Amino acid sequence: MPELDDELMQQFQKGDENAFTLLVRRHQQPLVNFIAKFTGDRDNAEDLAQETFIRMYKAADRYKPGRAQFKTWMYFIAKNLCKNDLRNRSRRDKFRVDNVTSNNNDNGDNEEDIDLIATAPADTALQPEIAIERKELHHTIQNAIAELPEQYRYPLILRDIQGLSYDEIGKILELRSGTTKSRINRARIMLKNKLKPYMETI
Repeated sequence: MPELDDELMQQFQKGDENAFTLLVRRHQQPLVNFIAKFTGDRDNAEDLAQETFIRMYKAADRYKPGRAQFKTWMYFIAKNLCKNDLRNRSRRDKFRVDNVTSNNNDNGDNEEDIDLIATAPADTALQPEIAIERKELHHTIQNAIAELPEQYRYPLILRDIQGLSYDEIGKILELRSGTTKSRINRARIMLKNKLKPYMETI
């Protein structure tokens, strides 16, 4: 049975514009999160995600259902756009990780908009002090991820943040299965070592 993404692409190939709109709605937020976490630039992530969908729109007639998953194709295009963008911004010394979204759900809510003081009495997890610690940890992790070499950063984000399978990641990054797993394991070790000094202080 064809997946929903394949069905929507087939409908779009037959002229149903609304089908592609639904595809964008299904995948836009995860894609923006992926780009933002890799580039450290939330505003630019929105633009790159839009450009990804534009390219997919233009190349839709070449899409073959069942040959590759829609999201694999999507992340493959986004990966190349990210690489080009980072090369163009190579003069910058660091990533702007402060703009990376910390919300991975698709409902559009932003946890930063929660009134922590108003809701704190009902849940100790929402106490301002705890919220600040969590926010600090989040930014520390994002900084550590941003500092990973590109060859390790990409597979780590795709696996541990986006939740893709090893096979999907291998197709996106054009890597063999063993190489994909090796790089993810190596990235996890590197990330753990980077976070060790911070974890020892809390």
